[in-house]
Amino acid sequence: MSAEAQTSDIAAETEARHRAELDAQREEFHRELSRRALRIGELEEEMAELAREFEGSLSWRLTRPVRALGRLLARRRG
Repeated sequence: MSAEAQTSDIAAETEARHRAELDAQREEFHRELSRRALRIGELEEEMAELAREFEGSLSWRLTRPVRALGRLLARRRG
């Protein structure tokens, strides 16, 4: 085998190795992205549940007119 052919083979092997490493990193990135997206969904559901509980509380319902008045006054000011 000529030196040129050996150099070409080494370059091809190096490129294949780099491509495999890149593919592995890309796959790990997508797995981590999926895990985080799932966790975000879980946290959003927890927040929604807490908001439903909070907004359903007696104190939240009793202070609704006060909050509405505050929003009205804030809009008038600016």
